[in-house]
Amino acid sequence: MKLNEAIERGKTAHWQSAQVRVRPGNPNEWFVMLHDTHHKSYILADNDDRPIAAEEINQLVEFIRVIGLKEFTVFL
Repeated sequence: MKLNEAIERGKTAHWQSAQVRVRPGNPNEWFVMLHDTHHKSYILADNDDRPIAAEEINQLVEFIRVIGLKEFTVFL
């Protein structure tokens, strides 16, 4: 899910939850998985459709806030 689209959908309370998970290809990075109100899952991506990943979870918090969520779950 591209970031701009995720932000727009977030304005209508489209997102049910967010999860921060360890990136499978690099255990030193984290990524965001979104779940919509229809229980469909999406990986948060930049506007070039590349998954957004970061070495620090705190770097992903602002993305989660921008899309309209106030809570997220972390999976180790």
